[in-house]
Amino acid sequence: MKRLLSPLWGGLITAAALCLAAPLSLELGPVPITLQSLIVCLAGALAGGAGVLGVLGWLSLAALGLPVLAGMRGGLLAMGGYSAGFIVALPLAARLAMRWQPSWNWRQTLLLVLGCHALLLALGGAFIALRGGDVATLAVLLPGAGVKAAVATLVLWLVGRRAA
Repeated sequence: MKRLLSPLWGGLITAAALCLAAPLSLELGPVPITLQSLIVCLAGALAGGAGVLGVLGWLSLAALGLPVLAGMRGGLLAMGGYSAGFIVALPLAARLAMRWQPSWNWRQTLLLVLGCHALLLALGGAFIALRGGDVATLAVLLPGAGVKAAVATLVLWLVGRRAA
């Protein structure tokens, strides 16, 4: 499917949006609540492979130490810990979101976006469990994931209607 954003712009906009979202996080548990999963879902759906590359570019900036992660953190140490599973899952969720088609109805779109968030929570929870943390603390992330899935669904549904 032809994507709505060119590869260059799709990757740059994705990386920029993820960087701009860095200071917008809520520290309510072992993993901060951020807008990054919303951005990743939209990037994969709207920019395709360029969105995935934008996510990888953003993670590269974080690995180099730039403060582009939640809470304005950066560096390999900030990418580890309880957030490591979510960080690994972000480009995978963007790749999954690439399956979206503008002709889909809102139900199909919602299922895909919920699948992206489920992937993030599953890998995030797996890494938390491997590090000896309490996976039950992820419950605090569920309402936010639902809201972000609803917002992504609305945006994609509106974009799909305009593209038709």
